[in-house]
Amino acid sequence: MRASRPHQSYSIFVSLALGLSGLSARAGDWPRLGGPDATWVSSETNLARSWPIEGPRVLWTVDVAEGFAGAAIYGGQVFLLDRLGNQQDVLRCLALNTGRELWRLPYDAPGSLPYNGSRNVPTVEDQYVFTVGPFGHLHCVDRKRHKTLWTRHLVEDFKEAGVDTQQAPTNRQESLARAQLPMWGMTQAPLLYRDTVIVAPQTHKTGLVAYEKSTGKIRWNSGYIGRNWYSHVSPYLTTLCGVDQVIMLAQPSDPEKSPADAPPAIISSIHPGTGQILWTNQTPAPDKIPIAEPVRIANDELFITGGYGLGCLVLQVSHSTAKWETRLVFHTRTVAAHIHSPVFYRDRIYVTSFKEHRGTHTGLVCLRPDGEPVWQTGPELEFDSGAFLIADGMAFVMHGKTGELNLFELSDSGPKLMAKSTVLNARDGKVWAPMALSDGRLIVRDQHEMKCLEVRPRAMRP
Repeated sequence: MRASRPHQSYSIFVSLALGLSGLSARAGDWPRLGGPDATWVSSETNLARSWPIEGPRVLWTVDVAEGFAGAAIYGGQVFLLDRLGNQQDVLRCLALNTGRELWRLPYDAPGSLPYNGSRNVPTVEDQYVFTVGPFGHLHCVDRKRHKTLWTRHLVEDFKEAGVDTQQAPTNRQESLARAQLPMWGMTQAPLLYRDTVIVAPQTHKTGLVAYEKSTGKIRWNSGYIGRNWYSHVSPYLTTLCGVDQVIMLAQPSDPEKSPADAPPAIISSIHPGTGQILWTNQTPAPDKIPIAEPVRIANDELFITGGYGLGCLVLQVSHSTAKWETRLVFHTRTVAAHIHSPVFYRDRIYVTSFKEHRGTHTGLVCLRPDGEPVWQTGPELEFDSGAFLIADGMAFVMHGKTGELNLFELSDSGPKLMAKSTVLNARDGKVWAPMALSDGRLIVRDQHEMKCLEVRPRAMRP
């Protein structure tokens, strides 16, 4: 741990992230994983601070296929990359007000996966919708004409002659060198930067790739940053030391090692305009399955967390005369996220932490930027792998096994539970999909249904 120092205000981070994102998001939209600025913090205000005994009003419910894909919201429309059986992915567009399906666009993608079903949140802007399917299909869709403009494949397009042959591999090294799906499929959200869309094939030669939005032409590809075997992190765009960069975490070696025997994950910074690798480091403990995105907590600091024994850490970055350096500020295993990303809000870091992943501080945990815990909801209130987001000074936290939605008011004096209600049946558990919030409407889902909940008092609506 270390002494705390002043951190920039939350509003500065939001303004900066909006400028970086490349999204022409409208006020109140949730156009990608993590919202308009990928902070998991909504700009919504005047939200309800209590609910009726039956919970927030359900505006609509639609059936969805099994899976974990969350929604994106843009211009009063909800976008979901669903799956039809084990044969097709389908981009669905629904009206936010009513849930009525406006259009759908399927494509063939046969196959099944462990923890089967849909995976990824679309990334939406005024002209385009970008999707990455669980089997590696990248699609660019015209949002207004509902037409696919171009497609690419994050496995097939990066196979190499002499490595990815038709012959069966003769040893494990040959097998691991080949282009392949990650263990649980492609699990990432496309990242927009200026006139490009950035995705992560993560082969043994190619790390990130930037495609021109309008044509699908490759603008650049980075070098090796780790493999995709067990890596499920989405590219995270931020600015450190005044320089735009994309941060990625990935495993470098054999995916069959136990969590304790796995190597550290590689932490890489890539320039989003050129693909140049600016700096690399590694986690200070094994990180077998990187999933949660990092979060910037200062002009020169990143907070990183993960399960399977990693815990959490802060990395400080410095830059002078084209030379980049990084320094580990602190590392602790007392707080350990699993699936969902940490959130930095009003100079505090919020993490959903697990005792199953060696966290001793559990549930929703509040940390100071120096790593000192402020409070935790566990062990009385823990949330499995449920999602959370922050809006209007409150945290909306989903229980990943029961479908219970919890509403906490946030302050340093401790979390105040304002309301809770079981909003999803969760008969199969695994309520792990990220949530989305727009115009006082919260989109949640389980393995069978997606619901729109009204979380702003009706009297506050225009």
